[in-house]
Amino acid sequence: SAASDVYKRQNMGNAFRLKSTTMFSRMDDDINESPLRIVFLSVEGNKTERQYFEYIEKYRTKLRINASVHVHPLQRAKHDNLSAPQNVLELLEEYLEVRNNERLPERLKKVVPEKYSEEFVKKYLNSELDTNDKKVVEFETVLTTTGYDVIYNNYLREFKGKDDVFGIVIDRDYNSHTVSQMKQIVKECTTKGYKIYITTPLFEFWLLLHLVDLKCLTTEELALINVNHVVSKKHTYTSKMVSDIAGHSKNISEKIFQKVYLHKIDFAIEQARELNVDINELIGNESSEKAKMGKIGTNVYELFDLLRTNDL
Repeated sequence: SAASDVYKRQNMGNAFRLKSTTMFSRMDDDINESPLRIVFLSVEGNKTERQYFEYIEKYRTKLRINASVHVHPLQRAKHDNLSAPQNVLELLEEYLEVRNNERLPERLKKVVPEKYSEEFVKKYLNSELDTNDKKVVEFETVLTTTGYDVIYNNYLREFKGKDDVFGIVIDRDYNSHTVSQMKQIVKECTTKGYKIYITTPLFEFWLLLHLVDLKCLTTEELALINVNHVVSKKHTYTSKMVSDIAGHSKNISEKIFQKVYLHKIDFAIEQARELNVDINELIGNESSEKAKMGKIGTNVYELFDLLRTNDL
């Protein structure tokens, strides 16, 4: 019945996670020619990581990023707190469903009324219909009711490079993720050709590499970073270090980014390289409680290698 269709659609509101709750940065506004490569990232945090990579894109020229390479962190709903590695991977794959626009994602097909045929949907997704047509307007209303962000998803579908890269950015966080879970995510990403960037104990350690010289930290301080106990309602040990030094919480303002991080990115990259911790060491192993934490470090610097590459 029509009533049950509406009920189904309204209860699908959390099923579609690609959403823009602010005016997202449209990279194509400043691009005269189609970019050769866009690096699409699904990130764990809905503030810190996303904002950081948005600023990386904004200040790409100062950071010597290749003129033909861009980075876009995928956006999700403001109150979407699904941040386990599998959820981060799910968001990337939702994007890839949108990108390969021959048909609607299976979840969406279940809630679209039968009067919208597969042929109609395909033409809509391929931008072959008049956007002012009454049936198209009604269809977009249906999509919005399901929690599907029409404007942002259309943007993602249309904005493509020729040699795009897809990746995820996740924390090791041994308190939440087991060694086997992390290894499974790495295996899945490797099999599917996705990049995977891991920081141990969490992304804030990558930020910390901008702020302090690791050589000046004591063995005890490094151990406390690795264990990364919760120290308040807002912070773990490592995130509090970052907050105390940089003067921000989860939210990184553009002013803070310019003042604190922008000119220190090469320093962070250099320190991460010197740690020389590979992905298996970041994850750790089951041999002891300490080994399950993984070794502190990050491979996020590899993303900058990708962004600055001349090998295109």
